[in-house]
Amino acid sequence: MIQRFIENCILAGMLLMVLSNPAHAERIKKSALEQKIFEISALKARVIDKIDQAMEMRTGLQQHLNELRDEIISEQIRSSIDSHQEALQNLRIRYNLYLIQQIKAYLSRLDGRITYFQTGKASLKFLIRQITDDIAIIHTLKDMEIEKLLARIDNVLDEFIPETKKQIFNAAEIHLTPIERIWDEIRQAT
Repeated sequence: MIQRFIENCILAGMLLMVLSNPAHAERIKKSALEQKIFEISALKARVIDKIDQAMEMRTGLQQHLNELRDEIISEQIRSSIDSHQEALQNLRIRYNLYLIQQIKAYLSRLDGRITYFQTGKASLKFLIRQITDDIAIIHTLKDMEIEKLLARIDNVLDEFIPETKKQIFNAAEIHLTPIERIWDEIRQAT
């Protein structure tokens, strides 16, 4: 117990000596901030990867949706279908309408996730710029200012790191557009 107390006193004394030396304190601050730049940069790369994945998914889904609409229009013209009820009697049109319903829900959810990750990327870019600026004037920053900045950075990291490990979106969280509205949109396009 006494040995532990002596060790803690020695460590506290060494810490006071190190922190009383402004040049060493600046190096510690600078090192902590540079480490955060590294963490943020790695996270930003993962966020950009998520954006790219979502955009690629979105492009494929939009292309498939367009193909389904074209099929519905062709079948509508070929079979002289005018009403929603007639459209639902045609198996091909009904199947395509339900697929479009799903795809539109996925596209909506993807758009939300893309926006979320783009906002995150901008926030991370801003934090890197702020840290770089703070490193340039580190000798004038107070410990409290750096601690606040580090806490803010940790909050952003804590929000976005788990998001980059998840799937782009969960299909259970989608909201389906009513089939009637999808049919009306396709009819208006013809």
